[in-house]
Amino acid sequence: MLNKRHSKLLTNLQTRHGRKKSDAFIAEGWRCCEEALRRRPEWLEALFCSAGAQQSPRWPAMAALAVAAGCEPEMLSEQDFAALTDTENPQGLLCVLRRVECALPQALADPFCLILDRVCEPGNLGSILRTAWAVGLRSVWLIKGCADPYAPKVVRAGMGAQFALDLPVFDDLAAAAAHLRQLGGSGLWCTLPAADTTLFADAFDLRGCGLVIGNEANGISHPELGRGVTIPMPGHAESINAAQAATVFLFEAVRRGLFTSNP
Repeated sequence: MLNKRHSKLLTNLQTRHGRKKSDAFIAEGWRCCEEALRRRPEWLEALFCSAGAQQSPRWPAMAALAVAAGCEPEMLSEQDFAALTDTENPQGLLCVLRRVECALPQALADPFCLILDRVCEPGNLGSILRTAWAVGLRSVWLIKGCADPYAPKVVRAGMGAQFALDLPVFDDLAAAAAHLRQLGGSGLWCTLPAADTTLFADAFDLRGCGLVIGNEANGISHPELGRGVTIPMPGHAESINAAQAATVFLFEAVRRGLFTSNP
């Protein structure tokens, strides 16, 4: 049975203020929980399992991971578990994880930096993180004003990416650009709807640069900080969303051979 302390904590973790105050967040579902326990076992604070999920053949391995992380799983009735989550069809597995602030990078670990400038739609942010992980990036730089990367909807969309990527946060785009220069980077490419350079041009060289994806409604906060690059769209759609744009750019980097293997 769910005790009052855990019930209150889980309610608080549905809000950004509550996650910050508690220094914790929620991951739900088999895939997300498994990635969390395999990649960040030291973050685990609690693991809840419904009676139905406990019957899954995947449960013994999951329980063993939790015990190895020093956490005894807590079994709940289907009714009690349903009260924990706002997911329409919950999988019966939920973990509470310690939120650890990521320090600013001291070296460039990737061929280029992906910088998200106030990407505020949770589904977009989670999808971008998942794609970044898929192509082999080790970190994604976030500018304040982005959606909370540890909000439940972002974690669900990321499908475990939050546990594989470093996510440093910068006050503004100028601060990120300055930090990139300190690490020996060679400037920013700002994704814009109208720019002279397309991502297929030879002049578009991402190596050592920062690639900036802007806010869904207002674009990049300070495009003057970098060179402009665009995705050619011969059709009649006005634009594509931030996650789609990021995916096109990231897999163009794969096509050009900037990544050799996943981390």
